[in-house]
Amino acid sequence: MNGLILADELLEQAVHLVRRERRHPRQASLRRAVSTAYYALFHLLISEAILNWKHTKHRPGIARQFQHAQMRIASESIANKLTAGIPRLKSGSREHDVVQSLLAVAANFVDLYKARQTADYDLSSSIEETYALHHVYLSVDAFKNWKSIRDEQAAQDYLLALLFKDR
Repeated sequence: MNGLILADELLEQAVHLVRRERRHPRQASLRRAVSTAYYALFHLLISEAILNWKHTKHRPGIARQFQHAQMRIASESIANKLTAGIPRLKSGSREHDVVQSLLAVAANFVDLYKARQTADYDLSSSIEETYALHHVYLSVDAFKNWKSIRDEQAAQDYLLALLFKDR
């Protein structure tokens, strides 16, 4: 299956789950919505990265090399660097807009990673509907931002950083 299609389907499923029960949403629906929102972004980024590999038969193997924790660490590092550099950029410039969009993708990935950990593994408290909605829409926002910058050099560098440790 095409990874980009899967990512889009997962995002659609997350939106469906978070809106499924209007009056008294069940914990299972809210938790799955948060987790699915994370996986939608996870698969989007991996799919975008492996599309850069010329030999299509190698793509599935490369996709399996991406690790959740490494992607979080890289996203956190890049988000911190981008945040520090924003004040030096001219507001409204293309470079500023690219950095803002990439920052949104990286920061939202980190937030979604942590929220997915909570949704999937921390049963000590309930997930609120607003929490689930917020995180589903972080993924929606990341998708929109990614699509606006996917061909930019900074975005391509980000994809590479998701796979390889910073040395």
